[in-house]
Amino acid sequence: MKIRKITILFIIYIIVGVTLLTLGIAGVIDEFWQGMGGGLLIIGILRSIQSLRYSKDENYRESYNTELNDERNRFIRNKAWAWAGYMFVIIAAITTLVLQTLGERLLSLAVSTAVGLILILYWISYFILQRKY
Repeated sequence: MKIRKITILFIIYIIVGVTLLTLGIAGVIDEFWQGMGGGLLIIGILRSIQSLRYSKDENYRESYNTELNDERNRFIRNKAWAWAGYMFVIIAAITTLVLQTLGERLLSLAVSTAVGLILILYWISYFILQRKY
């Protein structure tokens, strides 16, 4: 039952992707939405293939479930998210300074707001997790 719901979701991705791509090619919507449609179409197709393979190939299903639930892989995924977060904050903070120096105040404000938001989310998450564990 769960596989069917997921497959239906991927089919919806494909339909929305084709619709947005077609509307973009026809000139009804701008390039952003056309690109979004192309991305949804590709994701829908690839994930549908993966879902089909998962439901039909026992060896693939077993290796996929092992990889998904293995503690080592879970640790690596969590560590990768942490590194990505650290790098984002550092790169965005440096970008804020560079943009401010170049006189791009609006872009600097947008990037610094993103840094502030991620730090607030980190702070909230830290206190929630501290109480939980």
